[in-house]
Order: sequence, then structure tokens, then C-alpha cells
Amino acid sequence: MKSITEIIGGAQILFDISFDIQDSFEDYLTTKHRAFLHALRIIEEHFPAVASSYRGRGRRPHDDIAIIRAFMAKSFFQIETTTALVERLRCDSSLRRICGFKVVPSPSTFSRRLAVYANSHLLEQALSAMVSHYYKDTLVGHLSRDSTPIPAREKPIKSRENEKPSPKRKRGRPKKGEERPKDKTRLEKQLQQSPEYALSQLDTQCAWCCKKNSQGKIAHWKGYKLHLDVTDHGIPVTSVVTGANVHDSQVAIPMEKLSMSRITHCYSVMDAGYDAGIIRDFIKDQGRVAIVDRNKRRKHQRPPMCPATKERYKVRSTVERSNAHLKDWLLPKKLMVRGHAKVQFTLMTGVVCLAGIKILQLFYLPPEQQYAA
Repeated sequence: MKSITEIIGGAQILFDISFDIQDSFEDYLTTKHRAFLHALRIIEEHFPAVASSYRGRGRRPHDDIAIIRAFMAKSFFQIETTTALVERLRCDSSLRRICGFKVVPSPSTFSRRLAVYANSHLLEQALSAMVSHYYKDTLVGHLSRDSTPIPAREKPIKSRENEKPSPKRKRGRPKKGEERPKDKTRLEKQLQQSPEYALSQLDTQCAWCCKKNSQGKIAHWKGYKLHLDVTDHGIPVTSVVTGANVHDSQVAIPMEKLSMSRITHCYSVMDAGYDAGIIRDFIKDQGRVAIVDRNKRRKHQRPPMCPATKERYKVRSTVERSNAHLKDWLLPKKLMVRGHAKVQFTLMTGVVCLAGIKILQLFYLPPEQQYAA
């Protein structure tokens, strides 16, 4: 069975033209070239305006859109380094023309632009606009949430270095009748905070973490976590990158707020890592149903799932397949950038490409071609 990339790359009807797109290129266009062209068409319709830094003096800089296309091609074609990207653009005339280059910039130019784009949140705005447009006036059944480890090649920050000093308190036990105020937990604070501010309070530095994998083994890694919200069909709605030491439950409320501003959904499906009463109550207060697996340590406090809820919970495998699709087909095998901002931008290029591919699959392909391996 063909992959979705091969199906999309071979679907000429998506271009909405009467001639073969190959006639516009000198070299042969592979199915992956064509699929990347289709994805760019969807993405750039909702891309925010990029402010140009050119003021009319000196040499005109390279086009921002062309460089952003090249960064997305870096993820789409799984190119690990900027130097390898420049070499690929110089020897692949079809990809060079798709990106819009007459002269390929140097690796240092790409590195400087990456530092600028990493702090602009352009891709986050593009993802929000895409999802809001295609799901406008549409009811989404299930929103699945999960995280996946992202190993990095940089020095981790010790957890103590990120800790904020706690306020000074009076030592000893309280006197009889004395009541001392209790500090709110992070989840309780997030209920009143905006999602952007709540996410800014989380650790974003590279860190060590361990997690039990699907085989029941404890896996350790150094780097980050990619948190993803996807629809029933695997279209990413919200994407957040944090340090690897951030627990999954710490991003649930901000991501729920961001996702509900972009789509209207009925169920929020999460695994046992999100089993917290505050998260359940918040989702319930928003008029939605939280389907969360029971944490083993709280199995006596949570009633077991009924058969109907168990059946709905199986939908959560959608976000696992989306994470696998990202890591297998749309992200470099090794992250060669350092720092949270650059890592987030690199991961967002893959997430936006995945959103473009899934939107093409669901909204443009004929029904008989929407399902692939």
C-alpha cells in the first residue's frame, strides 16, 4: 500500500491546473517534491506576513519566504544540518526552484535567519490559522493529547538551577488556632492565567528525564518534550515544546485553552499522565468530557471506565501515530540546533508540514484515496 506522501504527490488534481506540473521544471519531480509543493500551497495560504528588514540601502537580502520554505524542506526531506541543506539546494534544481532561490544563501545566512524566526512564532500563527480555517463551523469529536521525547545534543541544565527561590516563612509548627495560607499549586494557578503566560512559567531548558515506555521499560533521554493535540484524523491543533523534565499534566490546561480557541470539540482524551482532578474539572466546566486513563497510584480514587468510555479511549492512538509520523518522516533523525527557541522552530516546521499533509488528505483527496499505510 502507498504512503500518504506518495498518494498526495501523485494527485495532479490538487494543483487545480490542466497541465502537468513537470513541464515547469527542467529536472524530474519526484513524488516527494510534488507532495512538498502541495503542502506549501496549503500552508502559505495562512502564513502571516513577514516584516522585511530591508530599508533601501546596501545589497537586497534574500527573500524571507524562500528561506522559510527551505527550513520546512529541511524537515520534510529529513536533512540534518544547515550545511547539508545548502548542498541539497545547490544540487537539486527542482527543490531550489520550489523554494524560490536564484542564488542559494550561505549556511551563515540560514543560521542568522533561524535566530530571527525562532523568536517570531511565525509557524505557531500559521498552524493556528490553518486549523481555525478548515475547522470553522465544524464539530470535532475527539481531541487527543500526548507528549513524545525529543533527544538533543546540548548540555542539560540541572533542575536546581531552574528552581525559583521560595518565599521566606516562619519556621516551626503553627501556634494553636493559627492558620497559615497554603500556596496554590501550579495547576490551580493556571486556571486564572492566560495560556501564553502559563506556558512561559514552565521549564524550557534542555534537561534529563526518564519515562516508562510502551514496553514497560524505563527510558532515559536528554533534551525536550513535544506536546501535541490532534483531531480524530491526526491534524495537529496545538503544539508546545518544553524541557524534558516538565510533567505532562503541567501543559494540559494551557493546551486545552489554546485548542478550544481554535476548534470546537466534545471529548479530550489523555493517558494516565494527565490524571488530575483539577484537569478533569476544568474540562467539565468548559462543557466538554475528559476521558483520562486512571493512574495506578489513584486507582482506588477513580472509578473504572465503562465499556463505552473504554471504546472511545482507543481514539488516543491517533496522537501516537501522529508523533510516529513526525519522527519517522518529517523530522531530522538528529537535532543539530541548540536552545529552546531554535528547537521549537525546527519541530514546528515538521508539525506544520504534517498539518498540511493531513489537511490535504482529509479535505482534498477523493474518499477512496484518503486512507493509506
